[in-house]
Amino acid sequence: MRNTFAEYDAIALDSLLEKVYQDGRHDFREYKRGTVIRRLERRLHATAIKTYLEYMRFLDAHPEEYQRLSDYLTIQVSSFFRSIYAFQQVARLVLPELVSGKRDQRQQSLRFWSTACARGEEPYSIAILLAQFLGHRLSDFDISIYATDISRHALHEAQAGLYPPNDVEGLPPIILENYFTRHSEGYAVNSDIRQMVNFSYFDLVSTTAPPFTSLDSVFSCNILIYLQKQLQERVLEMLYDSLAAPGYFILGEVETPTSSLCEKLGCLDTKAKIYKKNVGGDEDA
Repeated sequence: MRNTFAEYDAIALDSLLEKVYQDGRHDFREYKRGTVIRRLERRLHATAIKTYLEYMRFLDAHPEEYQRLSDYLTIQVSSFFRSIYAFQQVARLVLPELVSGKRDQRQQSLRFWSTACARGEEPYSIAILLAQFLGHRLSDFDISIYATDISRHALHEAQAGLYPPNDVEGLPPIILENYFTRHSEGYAVNSDIRQMVNFSYFDLVSTTAPPFTSLDSVFSCNILIYLQKQLQERVLEMLYDSLAAPGYFILGEVETPTSSLCEKLGCLDTKAKIYKKNVGGDEDA
């Protein structure tokens, strides 16, 4: 016997997500349903609402709820140098080749994109990594690290660049000393690091056109795991199109490109999930 209650809930959820897209301009229609349901249930509990249909009426009466719901449905968990191994491998495999290639071409620009920057930990980690690698040569390059996110609240915190002590307690003392300033309320990212990062709002699933192009490296870590396969493919193709050739693509530890994209990328490190877009889009031999 078919579960009519489950079918009704599925239809109501489809209607709710369509409403959020049409009226709130946040598109969660192709996010994995398990993740959406779990996080939506928390929001329903917080508003003392029992059904999806009641929640749709609540959205009509409280349009500011759309942003709160978006913040609930997106993942804002991050940390500085979240994957130590991946950052080590970027410093070992990507930066030497990238910087050498720029010098050979007499180019001075370095362009990175942190696609879901949350509260800024990832793009600031990229900036610190570049400062460490380049040292006194840092001023030789025009560095732009684009940092985007769907949460305006998270972006506001990221732009402030101020973190409580527990957010930086795992960092080596030398990094805290060189790239942060201690304040009574926590640690502030130093201005020379902050000025490398440009924060802006962007929803990865809202368009197939990348907001940036000719990028040297794209960090898209722990995002794909929340998206359904068809949406994963669209997002990955957009990110691929945003890269220069050569360009470097870093995914999360449990993520892999689609089979069609693997044919156009060379893999530099399977564990760190570092891939390379080559001139012509061909995979390394």
